[in-house]
Amino acid sequence: MNETCDRCGPAVRAAYRVDGVGELYLCRHCTTRLWTALSAQGWAIWPVGDHTPSTQDRRGSGAERRSSWKY
Repeated sequence: MNETCDRCGPAVRAAYRVDGVGELYLCRHCTTRLWTALSAQGWAIWPVGDHTPSTQDRRGSGAERRSSWKY
């Protein structure tokens, strides 16, 4: 698949597919920044080309440990 990041544009390859109300393709950087907010809204985050939710999605984003991060 040659999907690109919906936020960064066609120059950046997507690493994750996000399913919820619609479908988004995001690079690793955008996914890391948005993971907590998307998960809280019920979006499922999957690696591109995978048909199962990522293991990190099942365990949580780890945002609890990164509470000093500003989004």
